[in-house]
Amino acid sequence: MFPLSFFGQNDLSQKQVLEDYTIFKEILLNGHPSLYEYTSKTEWDSIFSLFEQKDIKKTRTSNDLFKSITSIADNVKDGHLIIHHPKMDIVPPLFPLLLKIIDDKLYTDTDDFGIPVGAEITSIDGKKSNILIQEFLKYAASDGYNLSKKYRQIEKEFGILYYYEYGEKESYTVKYSVNSSELRTIEIVPQSFESIGSRYPTRNSHFAMYHRNTDRVEHFKSTLAQKWPFVYYIDSIKSGVLTVNSFGLDPKEFKSRLVELFKEIKKKKVTNLILDIRQNIGGYRINAINLFSFLTEKPFKQRIAESTVTDTLPKERYVIHSMSDYNEFFKTYFVSADQEVGRWILTKDHAQAEMIPYKSPFKGKVYVLIGGNTFSAASAFALNAKNSQEITLIGNETGGGYYFHRAQYSALYELPNSKVMVRMPLVHMDKYVLDKSVPKGSGILPDIEVEQTVEDLIDGIDSQLDYIVKHLNEKQKKHGNTLHNR
Repeated sequence: MFPLSFFGQNDLSQKQVLEDYTIFKEILLNGHPSLYEYTSKTEWDSIFSLFEQKDIKKTRTSNDLFKSITSIADNVKDGHLIIHHPKMDIVPPLFPLLLKIIDDKLYTDTDDFGIPVGAEITSIDGKKSNILIQEFLKYAASDGYNLSKKYRQIEKEFGILYYYEYGEKESYTVKYSVNSSELRTIEIVPQSFESIGSRYPTRNSHFAMYHRNTDRVEHFKSTLAQKWPFVYYIDSIKSGVLTVNSFGLDPKEFKSRLVELFKEIKKKKVTNLILDIRQNIGGYRINAINLFSFLTEKPFKQRIAESTVTDTLPKERYVIHSMSDYNEFFKTYFVSADQEVGRWILTKDHAQAEMIPYKSPFKGKVYVLIGGNTFSAASAFALNAKNSQEITLIGNETGGGYYFHRAQYSALYELPNSKVMVRMPLVHMDKYVLDKSVPKGSGILPDIEVEQTVEDLIDGIDSQLDYIVKHLNEKQKKHGNTLHNR
């Protein structure tokens, strides 16, 4: 038997719980750049009071405190505010099914354990699937009221989230139905983290079948796991598909590769460019700016203001990692900021000079595929596309906020007793937007929303890419008929 500390669940005294909680609370109150955007001070007072007067009495382990802090942090509605579970020396065996959320229901994403792909999981250990999804939402941070990012994270981390919420199990009683038939019940034993990870590339929602690749692992490695931008072509519709899964890459090398890719795209004489950023969680802002410069013939904007509420790093003694010395960052970055009561506001965008078109940008029609994983710098890129009014966004709402997000400088804290870690951003960014009718708390909304259906999941069809392919096929046929009639 392993001690609970191996699984990140060491026992805590009430004094230790209070100490860690107080540090977390002071970090939020003194450092978060926009704590009251979605939750009022009165509501925050009630949230803190509930924990201090009631929930603290039930908090006995580091895992208990992790769950409580995660629930509290969820009220900030900030996708860059991340609560990390204490490190585990050994990850226990976990719930092994790989699942997909469609229409707020759980469906199997692989053909394992005798349950066919696309089967609806109605309950696990008597807990209905909709209840499980609701319980797990707090673990997935997103900007505003966005759910698409939360759903994508729950899908990827379902097994470990089940462990965080309900603890270790010897087996799971799973009820499911196939094609809405009567319920079936099966007992499933947990599997190792490594075993589950080895099956992850075989998900139907990775679309190997759609791309006619029988080697699912190889398909995963060459597409979703590929960090550097790559392009392939669909000659039948004179289109190129440029996939950019990350902006977290060396900016000089990233720009160099873009130059070569767009030379190749130009040489192929494609008339349509499909840009896929559905898996792009962000990274260096300059990479997003450089990519957009290849798609526009006009200068563009991203931000109208940046602000912070502190000139010193709160509770700095508990910081275990930061991008640089915060005091130096503040003095350099906010040197020309206007100071208001408790806030420094910068209205000059440091990167504005970079937001100009590339010398020979792509001149054809551009479609951008977006989704819940599209976050941070990638969401800012999607907003540039939205503002352009010439590029069509297709897919689902991005995980990154429309009007603002918080990031730029973040610090990673470790609470001394529980070892729960808190990654908090210290800068609030207000974005440049043209359409101000979008509800507050939204991500960047697609011009055409395309959801994956259960049928598409079973068939392994990339619903969103397939929508564009069919649209361009129809457009080509129509154009061809027009020319023929003339």
